[in-house]
Amino acid sequence: MKIDSEHIVKQSEEFARNIAKQISKITIRPFCEISFHSSEYRDRETLSNYLHKIPNSDNPLIYIIQIKSPKILSTLIKYFEDYQSANKLKVKNKDRVNLSRYNKTSTDILYVGSSTTDFKTRIKNHLGTEGTRVYSLHLCKWDNCLEYDLNIFAYEVISESNEVIERFIVEILEQQFWDKLKPIFGKRSGL
Repeated sequence: MKIDSEHIVKQSEEFARNIAKQISKITIRPFCEISFHSSEYRDRETLSNYLHKIPNSDNPLIYIIQIKSPKILSTLIKYFEDYQSANKLKVKNKDRVNLSRYNKTSTDILYVGSSTTDFKTRIKNHLGTEGTRVYSLHLCKWDNCLEYDLNIFAYEVISESNEVIERFIVEILEQQFWDKLKPIFGKRSGL
């Protein structure tokens, strides 16, 4: 098979210039700050009373989940480690919960992520009241009813040129947040 590698390199350069041009026309601005006490999302029924806290947006969002109760962080992490050990013994795609990667970093930032479609459902995944197949924090499944507070900060990703912002561009921006904040859970975006 013969491949014109010089042409591929030139196409790749043009593609990268195009991405840089698109990113230069993007603004990231604060969208909302949400606070939850752990008792507000113990189950779907309880959370339904507090869903008004999670707003909707037509723009892609990058979000940060921060624990406001740093004194209990070591206890929360211990609960996670215990749950993770037991969860690994369960059957994948049957009764195992798909937990976010544990990074073992020293910070009060639990997670950095992005949403291009349904922010509300993504937050419900992280709180633990929605689904088990999606990789998320699933907090209420393993926090043993510990009392703590969370802040969720969301930032809108807005194109000044009204172009649709591709998912991979949101992930490039999310990586910068992730690299700066080094969250305890989750993985660097999928690029």
